[in-house]
Parts: sequence; C-alpha cells; structure tokens
Amino acid sequence: MTIVGRKEEIRKLERCERSRKSELVCVYGRRRVGKTYLVEQTFANFFAFRATGVEGGNTRAQLRSFNQRLIEAGDLQKQIPRDWFEAFSRLERLLARDDIKMSTHGKKIVFFDEFPWFVTARSDFLMAFGEFWNRCGTAGGDYLFIICGSATSWIIGNVLENTGSLYDRVTCQIFLKPFSLRETEMFMQDREFGWSRRQITECQMVFGGLPYFLDLLNPSESLSWNINTLLFDEHALLRHESKKLLEATLKKSPVYDDIMKCLSETMYGMLKSECRAKLGIPQGTFTRAVDDLVKCGYVHESKDNYSPGRPLRLRLVDPFLLFYYYFLGENSREQVRKFENYKNEPGKFMNWRGHAFEVLCMYHIPEIKKALGISGVRTNEYAWQSSKKKNGAQIDMVIERDDGITDICEEKYTDSAFSIDAKYEESLLRKMDLFRKETGTKNALKLVMITADEIAGTAHTEHVSRNLILDDLFE
Repeated sequence: MTIVGRKEEIRKLERCERSRKSELVCVYGRRRVGKTYLVEQTFANFFAFRATGVEGGNTRAQLRSFNQRLIEAGDLQKQIPRDWFEAFSRLERLLARDDIKMSTHGKKIVFFDEFPWFVTARSDFLMAFGEFWNRCGTAGGDYLFIICGSATSWIIGNVLENTGSLYDRVTCQIFLKPFSLRETEMFMQDREFGWSRRQITECQMVFGGLPYFLDLLNPSESLSWNINTLLFDEHALLRHESKKLLEATLKKSPVYDDIMKCLSETMYGMLKSECRAKLGIPQGTFTRAVDDLVKCGYVHESKDNYSPGRPLRLRLVDPFLLFYYYFLGENSREQVRKFENYKNEPGKFMNWRGHAFEVLCMYHIPEIKKALGISGVRTNEYAWQSSKKKNGAQIDMVIERDDGITDICEEKYTDSAFSIDAKYEESLLRKMDLFRKETGTKNALKLVMITADEIAGTAHTEHVSRNLILDDLFE
C-alpha cells in the first residue's frame, strides 16, 4: 500500500538522511494522523534500532521493553538495565558495531516511537537521552535519530522548547497535519472509493482528514453507512475516540474537554475572556490549557484588532471533535442510534453542516488564497462578529491583505446551487457596511462567495467579486 501525499514531509526526512551531519528529527502531531506510518514507509528497511514507549508503563516496564528491543537488535547482554543511562550506554555500543544496519547514504537510523511515554514519574530518561545525544549525536555525522509522539503539547514543551540538555538540539521538526481535501481525494482514488468531491467533502467534515479514520471506511458502502457503523452503533469503534484523542495529545485534565464543549456551542467562536468567565477556570490554568489546544491545532486563536484592548477570540476548528460535540457528546439532547435521525432534524443538522464547512474553509486557506491569486500576499484570517448586541452581523471569514484589500468571505454549503435574492444581497451589503464602520478599515472591501457549486443565475450578483467552489478547495 503506497503512502499518499506527505511529499514535503518525505523530502525533509530524505534530506536529513542524505546530510553529512547527525540529525535529530522530531515528528509530532495528533493521534491517528499517520506519524508512525510516515516514518515506516520512508525508512522501514533501514532501521538500525527501533523502540516504542509503553503506554501507561512505569520506568521498570519501559526498561524491560527497551531491553527486549536491544536483544532483538543483536545486543548480547540480557539483563534489564538498572536505569536509562545504562540503557543508552548499551545502545551506543550496539550502534558502534561493524555489522549495524546502515541507510543508503551511510546513516544509522534510530526510531523512538511514542517518545513521551518513555518519560515516567521520577525517570532519568530525558537526562540520559540528552547526555547520549550531546555526546554521540554531535561527535560524528552518521546518526539519524527520529523521535515521534502524539502528546503534542508535551513534545513542544519538553523537546522543542527544552531549556536543558536538549536545548536547540532538534535539527528538523515535522508537525504532521491531517490530510487536505486533495490528499483525501488521492487516498480514496488509491482505494477505489469512487466517491464524488461532494461526498469526499462531507466525509472530511466528519472525519477531518485523519488517515487512520479514512482507512477504516468501507469503500463499498455509503458515507452515511460508514458514519453509523464507526460512530453511532452501540459498539462503534470510534464512539469514544474523542476522549482518546484529547488524552493522547494533551495531559489528562477535564479542563480541555470543558473548553472544547464551550467553544462547540458557538458558530463564530467567542472571546477568550468570555470563555474563561463562563467556565470559571483560574487564569493560569485556563491560559496554559488554551495554549496547548492551539498548539495541537484543535482551537484557532485570533486577535480582534478593531475592539478596545485588542481581545483574543477562540474558535473550535477540529472537524472530528466538532462533529462529536454536536452529535455524540453530553451536549447532545438525546441518544439517537442513526445519523439519519439527525439529518431529519434540519435545524440541528444544518447548523452543524454550516459550521463544519466554515471550519473546512479555515483549514484550506492556502488553497483559497491560491484561487484568489494572492498566495504570495501576507494575510490575516479570522471570523468577525459585530459589537452590536441588536441588529449586529457576523462574517464567516475575513481575509485581511497587505496589498490594501480585505476579502469578505461568505461560505455556504447547500445541496443545490446557491442563489442570491434581493433580501440576501441587502444583508451582505449591510454586513460590509457594518464591518467598515466598526473597524474603520481603509482597505477596499471585496465580497467573495465560497459555495459548493457555482452560484445559480446572475441576479443580485453584481457585488460579488469572486465565487470559489469546492473544486478550488481541492487544488
């Protein structure tokens, strides 16, 4: 089975393998995004040594497992190491052997999967690893050491931003994101799904482009059948996946879940201060939790430059978690076994679908900018909400450009071609007028419609600067 997409990530790994110095590579990203698969498919035949942390295991369990990997790799010593300094000393001797496996360009490739799991309470793992790398990794040019993990906030805090022995030691970092629409389409073409771009888009709104989830889909069945089987049936495989996602990526704390639930209830997000006040979480705890959620890609944080104090606004932007909180979380009004039951509730279903399409557009800003011909222009993107409590307005996405133009984007996902009538045209013009008055922007405002298909007809479209469709998001 061939690897789909990931061209830039593979280029980075191969460049490190070809380099003339030792490389310490950190591959991180959320659970189920395909980190291990990426490394395996790139270097599987050339690992000199490989070990995986034991989930939930104490130091003794980690050392026991590591010892077994040493033995399998050719280490003749059988006794479990007393500590991590002894374990890395044995690894060093193993890698110094003449018969150790080398890559095409002469690198000894070492892969530590689920790196954060090695670090247990009162463990000397990080200290021993730092000492090993500072002594061996910098001495020669033949090491390619790859560390990988799902605990994104931990990786950033303890490896990438480490101020101790690992300070500035990572030579290449790869934050692996979920598939884009185009990559999901390539995946489905490879597996012969035969789905249309509309079906792929709706799949992306639910499963968020996570390769593991996509691999569970049955190409012989419909999207609705797959959603029911994987999420709604009594013993559905992914029924409790959201909890696992959060716990694998973040610390085990209910604060993260509370923040996500709160944000899932708002279409355009909410002010950071309002979210904290609503939940009653202490300032320090809340700030750290939001920072973690942003680093993991679950929440988007933007600055409201046009309100007093330039407050920060938070928005839930993870498609799978958004779907979960809408239909399977505690916020769900009732336990319904089939997805079709929700589709028969137009209000709830349409509210989710509109929200999910906006999140999808946020994920595909590079594609939107390319379609607008502004890939090289620096921009700031955010959802905007009027400060007026009565007769206010919201804008799905504002693209504020450095070239003196601001694109006002309206995003509509409908079953048939969207049409603009006189009343809707009036509301669009009113939104733009409110935006100009409240922000005081001097930029030229351009109206951009992002819809599933071309807008039906030409009536009331004279104010539309551009109409982007699904095909533009796939490019």
